[in-house]
Amino acid sequence: MLSRREREELERIGGTLRDDDPELARAFGRGGPPRRWAGGRVLRRGLDMFAGVLIVLGLVTLNFGLVLLAAIVLVIAAFAHVQGWGDPWNSTSDHEDG
Repeated sequence: MLSRREREELERIGGTLRDDDPELARAFGRGGPPRRWAGGRVLRRGLDMFAGVLIVLGLVTLNFGLVLLAAIVLVIAAFAHVQGWGDPWNSTSDHEDG
């Protein structure tokens, strides 16, 4: 059993969680992980695969323009991975301070 003070502290933490991240609070209420959209992961993996294909094609055909394009796509893919593009729970307001 929790003491009265511990229950109040848990309720305060739960209220803060509901205010800060309602989706996570609902997931805790359901007892499972938050639903994730696979499209964001597919988008990022697709960029990775596209860059890999460009590198292979560029090296096989000795077309260094394709290799340069692949390097640019890899930079975009790295940015997409870091920023979490395609993830509905990663909005720009989550990353701002203040």
